[in-house]
Amino acid sequence: MSVWIREKNLPFDQLEYTSLLHEYLDASPSSFPPPRPPAGPSGLAFRTELIGLAPRSDRPVITGLFPADLDGDGVEEILVGDNDAGAISQVSFQDGRWHEEPVFEIAAPSRVVVLDYDDDGLNDLAVGSYGDIRPSDSLIGSVWLLRNEGDGTYDPQPLLVDCARVSDLRAGDFNGDGKLDLLVVQFGWRTSGGILWLEQVSPTSFRRHEVAVVNGPLQTEVIDYDGDGALDFVVLFSQQHESLVLFRNLGGGKGFENRILAQAPHPAFGSSGFSAADLDHDGDTDFLWTNGDMMDEIPLAKPYHGVRWLENRGGELVPHELLRMPGCYRAVAHDLDGDGDLDIAVSSLHFQWDVHDFPSLVWLENDGKQGFAARPLLDSPSNLASLVAGDFDGDGRPDLIGGGMHVPGPLGRVGRITGLLGLKQTSQGPVPAVTR
Repeated sequence: MSVWIREKNLPFDQLEYTSLLHEYLDASPSSFPPPRPPAGPSGLAFRTELIGLAPRSDRPVITGLFPADLDGDGVEEILVGDNDAGAISQVSFQDGRWHEEPVFEIAAPSRVVVLDYDDDGLNDLAVGSYGDIRPSDSLIGSVWLLRNEGDGTYDPQPLLVDCARVSDLRAGDFNGDGKLDLLVVQFGWRTSGGILWLEQVSPTSFRRHEVAVVNGPLQTEVIDYDGDGALDFVVLFSQQHESLVLFRNLGGGKGFENRILAQAPHPAFGSSGFSAADLDHDGDTDFLWTNGDMMDEIPLAKPYHGVRWLENRGGELVPHELLRMPGCYRAVAHDLDGDGDLDIAVSSLHFQWDVHDFPSLVWLENDGKQGFAARPLLDSPSNLASLVAGDFDGDGRPDLIGGGMHVPGPLGRVGRITGLLGLKQTSQGPVPAVTR
């Protein structure tokens, strides 16, 4: 609190602050009781496999995994953001094995979007960059458009440079003119950041619109939230804001109005991500909200870290706590057991496993009525800051792919890209998990 008060140039009374601090500490427990980890068999059949190239360092840092069917064969490849390599690469499963090929060199890539922005029938790429994954208010972010040349190469064009660190990037036609625009989410840090709408005027020019000037926007989902035919978007704000905010499209290029859909109970909540999914199959968009940020001034696992389902009831979000999990970072809805309902895979960036152990990957089995049972999947590798679900080897069974971000914590449970590849269920139940 004292840091924020001083940085915002607000009145600061040291005696008052010290009195409040002692009152707070006197009323606080000496330690947090650790959450009880889920136990027992996983209930899924899979094999664990290291995927792609070997790590370049003993602390690999994957900044994102982005599935896309680039070649149109019905099987998704995975675009990988790698901080150590300073590049985007493409991972695919061909001829019974995994291949990884470089795509574009860029520092600390944060998001890759596949789009045909110029409507020529070829998949182009838009790439966002933090510039540096470490906290900074320096204007080191950027956005690039990679125009597909049709021969397997891309022509890179800078759309935005020397800006606040870019944490997310999405495409959509926000003014209804038939041309794809870009939505740029700039996390910045403490004094920088914001949201930009890059309106496509022509295939060679974009007009910049400032939607919000604020620090801490982390991720976005582009959806028609109110069903009026115009694309809205929802943004997760972290830092001191800790809220999920709807930006409603006013239509016709008139801009956006915003309102808070959900807000955490305090500014130390530690939002780490969210995703959109109709979890209860009632035709509207729900959200999964994770909080588990431990990379702050006091890097402790908090007892309120975990994942929540925000159920959409007529446009209002009703929260349901699903799992307490230290360092909870990603939650992905997918039918993992093939019974027709959406289960949830949850990963963590919990780097204090040497102090208190907890699985790094858990799945929540849906009973069909949105009752969820937590089951462990992996203890190692740890620090799975990225997680995606799909059928990436083309065998018709669901897979989970996790990316390691081993910036903090001890060594010993390290992995760059790890796959949990689905196996066929037997009449006696799931095949035991194996590692190779």
